[in-house]
Amino acid sequence: MTENMAKSLDIAISNGLMPDSAAATAGFGELDLDLVNALQIDPRASWTRIGASLGVDATTAARRWQRLTDAGLAWITAYPPGLAVIGYLRLHCRADALAVISERVCAMECVFSVERTGGHCQLNLSVAAEDAAALDDLAVRVLGALPGVREIDIAVGTRIYIEGGHWRPGALDPAQRTLLAEDQRRTPPVPFRPRAGDLELMVALGPDGRRSVADLAQDTGLSETTVRRRLADMTRSGRLQIRCDFAQQSAGWSININYWIRLSAGELGAFAAELAQWPEIRLCAAATGASNVLVIAWLRSQHECILLENRLLQSFPNLHITERQLTLRALKRMGRLLAPNGSAVGHIPFGVWATPVA
Repeated sequence: MTENMAKSLDIAISNGLMPDSAAATAGFGELDLDLVNALQIDPRASWTRIGASLGVDATTAARRWQRLTDAGLAWITAYPPGLAVIGYLRLHCRADALAVISERVCAMECVFSVERTGGHCQLNLSVAAEDAAALDDLAVRVLGALPGVREIDIAVGTRIYIEGGHWRPGALDPAQRTLLAEDQRRTPPVPFRPRAGDLELMVALGPDGRRSVADLAQDTGLSETTVRRRLADMTRSGRLQIRCDFAQQSAGWSININYWIRLSAGELGAFAAELAQWPEIRLCAAATGASNVLVIAWLRSQHECILLENRLLQSFPNLHITERQLTLRALKRMGRLLAPNGSAVGHIPFGVWATPVA
């Protein structure tokens, strides 16, 4: 990662979004947010480097991280972007069946994120499928057959402009971010060449993106030298994403809102470039359907929803918001099962729904 990239990912988030100490009383202190921010920049950095960037010793940094992970307040996830067709599915369900449907979809490996939302559709699913036929099979034969599912709206992701793993709490100053990005700047990206064992390595990293090279070698049958080299190759090529997530409510961001937007294709590039500078935005993705853009924001209060919407409309007069979905509860995020307070309470390995064999 270049220094400019490090700045673009972090600096926009410092625009007053950092919650004060009162907002962090549910488990996050100032050092905890610093630690999360550091691990977002370099999730597998040594505790010595992490500690140096935060002004603490390596033992203190490791101990604080262990406390956060033990409480489910923060975790590191690994997944392979670009491996599958991504579908954004909105399910309209009967109220009396919603709890059971939620439980069923959360248990599915190919459903990597689940939210219960207000509005016409009660469930938002993000799913991974082998191809369009597999996505159709998942929606029609499996999800559509669940008792209580009345309707499914399917949008296929065509391009992700802003991805959730790039969101930052803005806790670190520029010098700290630069220090953490130094090792990444020294080695230029290299092309990714798929090899036997790569998928097994990704799966082994899923529960904990900081697992030791020795443990990964034991699980995959690869040598430790091979594991180190492949991790470097896959992360620099973008075929392996390792990201640090945390319980947003406990850290002061209590509101998730999803906007489905209609915007001309010619404006998508400028729209995404502008939103990349907005600290509220977690995700911006182009998708198929009448509403061709999905925007997800993390906010501190419901009042900020109106402010954000006004800003969107003022910046892009041709933009039309077709649907607003306030997340009532996030049940699963990138394979992590979440408690009502947003803390992680379980992990479902990442999977891809395969095309059915005739």
